Amino acid sequence: MKKGVCISLLFLWWPIAFVWAQTTPFTASWTFEGNDNGNTSSGLVAASSVTYTGVNRLGINPFTSGYVNLGVNVQNWSTSACNQTEYVQFSVQPLGTARLTLMSLSFAFARSDQGPTQLTVRSSADGFGSNIHSQGINTNFQVASISLNGAGFINQSGAVTFRIYACSPAAGGGTLKLDEIQLNANVLPVTLLSFSATPKGDRVQLAWQTASESNASHFRIERSLDLREFFTVGKVVAGGTTNERQYYGLTDSNPHPGINYYRLSQLDFNGTVHTYKPISAIVSLSDPVVTVYPNPASPNRIHIRLWNADVTAIRLLSGTGQPLEGRLERGLGEADLLFAHPLPTGVYTLEVRLDDRKKLVRVLIL
Repeated sequence: MKKGVCISLLFLWWPIAFVWAQTTPFTASWTFEGNDNGNTSSGLVAASSVTYTGVNRLGINPFTSGYVNLGVNVQNWSTSACNQTEYVQFSVQPLGTARLTLMSLSFAFARSDQGPTQLTVRSSADGFGSNIHSQGINTNFQVASISLNGAGFINQSGAVTFRIYACSPAAGGGTLKLDEIQLNANVLPVTLLSFSATPKGDRVQLAWQTASESNASHFRIERSLDLREFFTVGKVVAGGTTNERQYYGLTDSNPHPGINYYRLSQLDFNGTVHTYKPISAIVSLSDPVVTVYPNPASPNRIHIRLWNADVTAIRLLSGTGQPLEGRLERGLGEADLLFAHPLPTGVYTLEVRLDDRKKLVRVLIL
């Protein structure tokens, strides 16, 4: 038994300070439904519009029947040689201190009868130095599916740009048809710098810091005894969207003796929930604890929490030290002091006599 208590005391003040981040899948897409705009499913990432360098959209009816609904027609590809000066470009940009990891790129493509016959793709991951995809182009739509590997696609804090090149058309007016460009990726929405749980007598003080937040509505703290069933302790309003470090705190006034596990979740305004790894706090099983909860207390009832307290007597004293008559109802680890008539507003002293000591607790009645 002594060995168990020793272990508890060691963990009681063990510092908890980690850097955590919870990834969330998202997609960026360019569908060419009458425009070149990009869209993303995450508020932490911006998608650029598609731009054209050395080539241009078809002057008349640039958006015609595509792979899905409409697609774009791109013309004026050089007929003399394949080069890296003519391309269609698009990019994704993480916002604030968010970071993204790109997983795959896909798009549909085809050509007109006189359009370019060869297509390649490069990215800013290596400064557009090498092809990540190369394929011949048919007059019927095909779909390119490209896995994105390498350090340049992982945990990026800056924009990642892609270029689609085409060459060898029969005529400069021949067109490359593009549609349904899609990037699949993960984004780190919030960097959690630290999350700690520190026992303070019969309570646990919870604290956490974030390096940045985006679209964050509030945080939720939950407690569990077995890491399976969690109960909400409280909620704290988040910082919304910010690149500045934020500090938060919450007190659990009703932890259980022994090990308590705490889980932190961030809830975004769009309903997305990001849940972080649980941490633990050990409330000592050996020290006697006598507290009043809630405090300020009710004029008719004072609820007393008793841990490891072999109580022989409980009474309430007025501001002048006079004992006040009340009825004591005891339960397991708790007691209630009830009064036939409401107590006047003021400060009182709860006197709790243990076997070898006396504890005094100040009580506020409102």
